[in-house]
Amino acid sequence: MPPGIALARETERRNVMSYDTWYVQSEAPRIRADAILDLLEGLDLFGGRLSRHDLERVALGIAARPELYEDLVEEGEGGQSWLLLFRNPAYEVTLVTWGHDNFSGWHDHGGSSGAFVVTAGVLEERHRATDYVGIESRVFSAGQYRAFGPDHVHDVAGVPGSAAVSINVYSPPLRGLTFYDHTDFGFVAREFIPDDERRASSAAAGASVHLLDDSARWRHRDRRAIS
Repeated sequence: MPPGIALARETERRNVMSYDTWYVQSEAPRIRADAILDLLEGLDLFGGRLSRHDLERVALGIAARPELYEDLVEEGEGGQSWLLLFRNPAYEVTLVTWGHDNFSGWHDHGGSSGAFVVTAGVLEERHRATDYVGIESRVFSAGQYRAFGPDHVHDVAGVPGSAAVSINVYSPPLRGLTFYDHTDFGFVAREFIPDDERRASSAAAGASVHLLDDSARWRHRDRRAIS
């Protein structure tokens, strides 16, 4: 292959890999957000919707570094809380705290694919069966995980008497959830709730989404360009 073509293809490949550093959001403290960004850049993910395999890689990669999130878990026994650890145009990573006996209700993910890994406690997932009418279920203990496609409808609940924590990843980032009623005819959509509205209803300990400053974005972009 002529050197000029090889260089052009390599430049194109790096541009695809690094485009997402132009727009990064996090509710984590800035130093923590930078560390999370460093970890995720090391996975060498390409732009666009992440595959199930890559969704699992992201979830497991974050879960394996508890020092990045354990002290951000919201204490308490009631309700469900979300803390945005990372978001770029291709995917987002959220820390979810599940109170005792808390459940999500039947929902899909607005066209996004996803994955979750339990890092503490136990979660039970019920999901729509392949016949679109029945229900299947599975219990997830700490360290267990699953990935799913955009047509996945499920209800996730904390086991009574045990709070739980999970790392959830969605690609593309969530725009909202469609909630369903389970009827004799299968699952019937009831309402769509935009993600901003859902998060606002359980604002996590006064956290606010912030955009990483220009120096951070340029620093990461330049490092990738010469790696």
